Amino acid sequence: MDDFKKYTILYIEDDEGVRTINSRFLNRMFNELYEAKDGEEGYELYKKYHPDIILTDIKMPKLDGISLAKKIRQKDTTTKIIISTAFSEKSYLLDAIELNLEKYIIKPLTSRNLLPALSKAVEALEKEKDFKITLGDEFYFDNNTSLFYNKGQVINLTKKELLFLKLLVLNKNRVVSYEEIEQNVWDGEYMSLNSLRTSLGFLRKKIPFNCIKNISNMGYKLNLEK
Repeated sequence: MDDFKKYTILYIEDDEGVRTINSRFLNRMFNELYEAKDGEEGYELYKKYHPDIILTDIKMPKLDGISLAKKIRQKDTTTKIIISTAFSEKSYLLDAIELNLEKYIIKPLTSRNLLPALSKAVEALEKEKDFKITLGDEFYFDNNTSLFYNKGQVINLTKKELLFLKLLVLNKNRVVSYEEIEQNVWDGEYMSLNSLRTSLGFLRKKIPFNCIKNISNMGYKLNLEK
């Protein structure tokens, strides 16, 4: 249970009485609890706080749980989503599989069905720590997907930008030489310093802060000091 305290959770439920009861339970377990009464409010809280786990009902006003999950999954593949419903419907189950949801729970929520789902989500988060290389506040590289993320969303990089930044991250304790960059990023093709600088200019605009430092006459190094 100690691992639960490391994470935050967003709970979305339109029934105020049910939400109040379950929120007391969740608030004791997690580092931070955010509550929403419908899908639209839930989505706004998700964008603001980027919780580690989302627990949402399916049938809600304004934006249902499946539509909310689809909206989040357009750019965010890492947040753990658990969906609860009063009905076991095959169409929902198929959607749940496609959306890479942690669990699909039949109401009422009790410790018997909720705890295993939350434990599964927390275990997945703990495992992912081994693959994540943190670069800044909510800015990290996931070695499992070989992608960079900021605030839970994939940073859209070109192939060269991705290969270059990954090369620096995986060699973060040393200077990466121009020769290595040419070999690994330009794939053995000729790399002019102008083309390298141009690529870096575009890359720096896409990442949250400038973590790329030029070492004169040597190459580049990752610099995480803002």
